[in-house]
Amino acid sequence: MKLEKVEEENEVLTVKLEDSNEAVANSLRRAMMARVPTLAVKHIDVVKNESGLFDEMLANRIGQIPWTIPQKFDEEDELHLALQQEGPTNVTAEDIQTDNEEAEPVHDALIVELKEDQDIELEAKAVLGTGREHAKHQGGTVGYEIVDDGEFEFRIESTSGYSNEELLQQAIQTVQNELEDAKASAEEL
Repeated sequence: MKLEKVEEENEVLTVKLEDSNEAVANSLRRAMMARVPTLAVKHIDVVKNESGLFDEMLANRIGQIPWTIPQKFDEEDELHLALQQEGPTNVTAEDIQTDNEEAEPVHDALIVELKEDQDIELEAKAVLGTGREHAKHQGGTVGYEIVDDGEFEFRIESTSGYSNEELLQQAIQTVQNELEDAKASAEEL
C-alpha cells in the first residue's frame, strides 16, 4: 500500500492511494470525516444579546466555528470562551477570547453585525468530539474516486483545526489504533 501527494490547490489536498482496496479507502475517508477528534463549542450561556439574531441562531453560528487544538489538550479538558462586544461593529470569530492562547478559530467567520446601541455578551465551553457525535466535529470534506484497479484518488479539504495532511495522518493513526484494539481483543478470545 502506498500514499502519494498529487497536489494541494485551493485548500484541497489530492492524494493517491495505490495497491489497496475499497474497504481501506472507505475506512480512511470515514475516519477523516467521523473519527478524528476536533474542537468545537458544546455549551453557550448568553448573558446579553441585543443583536438581530435569536439566542438559538447566535449559538448555532458560534457552535459551528472550528478551533485549533492546543497541545496537551485531552478529551476531559474544556476550552473556556468569552465574547463581549458593543455596536456598531461586525462581530467575528476572532473577537472570541479563550483561556488558552493556543486555541484559535480556524476561520475568521462573521457571527453577527451589531448596530448602534446593540451589545452582546456570552460565555461558552468547547470540547473535543468526533463527527460520529455531531456534524460540527467533522474533520473535513473528503471524497475519493476509483482511478484504476486498486488505485484511489482522494480529495481532502479540512474544515477543522488540522491541515489537510494532518487530518490524513490523524485518520491513519485512528484506524491503526482501532485495528490494534481489535487485535488485542481477538487475542483474548
